[in-house]
Amino acid sequence: MRLGLLCGHGALPILLAQAHPQLAALVFFEEKPAVPFPDIPQLCTTLGKIGAILQFLRTHDVDTLLLAGNLRRPSFAELRFDAIGLKWSTRLGKQFFQGDDALLHGVITLLEEEGFTILGLSDVMSSLLTPAGVLTTSHPTPAEEEDIETGWRVLHALGVMDIGQAVVVQQGLVLGVEAIEGTQALIHRCAPLQRTGSAAILVKGAKPQQDMRIDVPTVGEETMEALRTSGFRGVALEAGRTCLLQKKSVIQQANISSLFVMGVHRAFS
Repeated sequence: MRLGLLCGHGALPILLAQAHPQLAALVFFEEKPAVPFPDIPQLCTTLGKIGAILQFLRTHDVDTLLLAGNLRRPSFAELRFDAIGLKWSTRLGKQFFQGDDALLHGVITLLEEEGFTILGLSDVMSSLLTPAGVLTTSHPTPAEEEDIETGWRVLHALGVMDIGQAVVVQQGLVLGVEAIEGTQALIHRCAPLQRTGSAAILVKGAKPQQDMRIDVPTVGEETMEALRTSGFRGVALEAGRTCLLQKKSVIQQANISSLFVMGVHRAFS
C-alpha cells in the first residue's frame, strides 16, 4: 500500500501526517501546512486542478487515499478547472450543486474509478474517534440530557437533507443549526441568543447517510475555546462517528471551565 493524504484545513491532516511518516505523498489545498514535512513529497494546489493532482499521485505510486481536514467549498467560478477537472465537473453534474455529502460521494466514486482505494479515519487512527460516555468531571443534568436528545432529533432530520453536522440547543429551544459557516461560527452566532438559566449545548454528529471515509465531524481545542468564551454548558458528540482532536487538552480545558464533553450513541440512524 502506498498511502497519500488529501489535506484540508485544520489540525487533523497535520496530526495524521505526523503519525504516519511513511506517507507516500501529501496534497494540500490552497495553503501550505503549518508544520513542514520535508521527507514527504508535497503538492499545494486548488480543488479544480484534478489532472495535476492525479499526475502527482501517480508519479509517487500512490494507490490508496485518505481525506482529512476541512475544505472551504468554493463557488463554481472560483475553481479554475484544468481539462480533467472540467471533465469531472461534467461527470458530477447536479451533485456539484447539491450538499457536501452528495458532492463528496461523487468525488469518491470518481477517485475509485481512477483506481484508488479510499480509507477512512477508523482505518488508520481510530484512537481519534470520540468514545462513548462522559469524558469530563462535569456531567449534564437530566434536563440537559433532554436538550441533547432534542439536538439529535434535529440533526437527524437535517442530515437526511444533507444539511449541517451540528446544532445548538438550550432549555428545549433550538438556537441555531450549522450551515456553510462551520461549527465555531455557529457557536458565536448563538452565544447572544442564550436565555438566563442553564446554558446552551452543542450537539454534533455525522449525517445518517454519511460516508465515514470523508468529512468526519471534528472538534478540537479551538471549538472548546469557542464554547468557553460563548458561555456554553458543554458538547455532546456522536460516539464512534466524530473525531475528537487533542483529546487530553480538550478535556483539561473543559474541566477547568466546568464544561462537559461526552460521546453518545444515537438511538437511530
